Amino acid sequence: MMNKTEGVKEFDIHLTKACTGMCDFCYATHKDSELMKLWKPHGDTETLMTVIRNIRVAGGAEDVVFVGGDPCQHPDIIPLLEYAKEVGLHTCVLSNTHLYRHNGILVPMEKVVRIVDEMDFTLHGTPRVHDAFNGNKGAYESAVSQLKEFVALRGDDQEVGVVVNLTPEVVEHLDETLRTFFAEVPLDPKRDHILVQRIAPVGRAAENFERWKITPEMLVEALEEFEKIQKEFGIEVKLDAVDVFPWCVVPEKYHYMLTPGGCQWGQPGGVLSVLPDGGIQRCALSGKVLGNICSLTTPEQFREFFENDPTLKAFREKQHLYDCCKKCKYFEQCGGGCVIATGGDPYGGVLYRGIDYLA
Repeated sequence: MMNKTEGVKEFDIHLTKACTGMCDFCYATHKDSELMKLWKPHGDTETLMTVIRNIRVAGGAEDVVFVGGDPCQHPDIIPLLEYAKEVGLHTCVLSNTHLYRHNGILVPMEKVVRIVDEMDFTLHGTPRVHDAFNGNKGAYESAVSQLKEFVALRGDDQEVGVVVNLTPEVVEHLDETLRTFFAEVPLDPKRDHILVQRIAPVGRAAENFERWKITPEMLVEALEEFEKIQKEFGIEVKLDAVDVFPWCVVPEKYHYMLTPGGCQWGQPGGVLSVLPDGGIQRCALSGKVLGNICSLTTPEQFREFFENDPTLKAFREKQHLYDCCKKCKYFEQCGGGCVIATGGDPYGGVLYRGIDYLA
């Protein structure tokens, strides 16, 4: 049986589907998403507190990431963060605004900094390009202002994560994008980082995926730029462990940016996604609910679910992959790239097989 260290380290909780952003590729606002149709605008606060308690007590998690939509749109974001800290969780908020309000009133950063251990921000490009992606003029300037305040007030163990979604347009202007951001936000090489992701063929992105997908050549071009930035500014660059890239298309000299073991969704020591009602998904882009964390109140109940859920077991056995991928010399470290990048969620209904489109 799994011991405590082999459980789930992190849970990503969707607090709300409300968002001021209107990004064309966002899965969370896709009109045809059956899961999204079931959400109310905001998750029920009492239920979310049960979720937070159970992921800590039953799931044994160390980290919680609040996502959305924009989690800062949840009217009780402050009490939820306070409760997460109270039960002993490391708190991270992934937001495109980082404008924290309670009872409709903007909460000063002096209070926010006490309850947020990590602020993650998705950077879509230069200020002009970012605002166009986001669909809101001034979005870049507003968010950067909040991040600068956080950096000025934070303690030694608090960090900033800059999330970069690689698209053809982002790759083309990557150097300018990063240098412009670093000129405004004074990141710390000892704790802050860049997290590299890509757009998956899910939700709205699937409707025009040719616009968003990258080629292996684009990936290599981006990695060259990231390495230059890393050497110049000292900021660690990580290829995301949940929106993973297949190792076969990453030159070996950049393998140090990768997480050994591949996709961490649903893995021992990895991550699970939780909907506002407590519904557990293997990953944030999967289309299947596997259970409900609200009903798993003890470590024994959670362990039984996590070890024996058929979908999680099938995923860990990589049943969706072609044999050619499993025979690759990088397979043990890589795990086959992103499950969703096979063309959708192969575990959402009838299992189908494939490989990551980049591979």
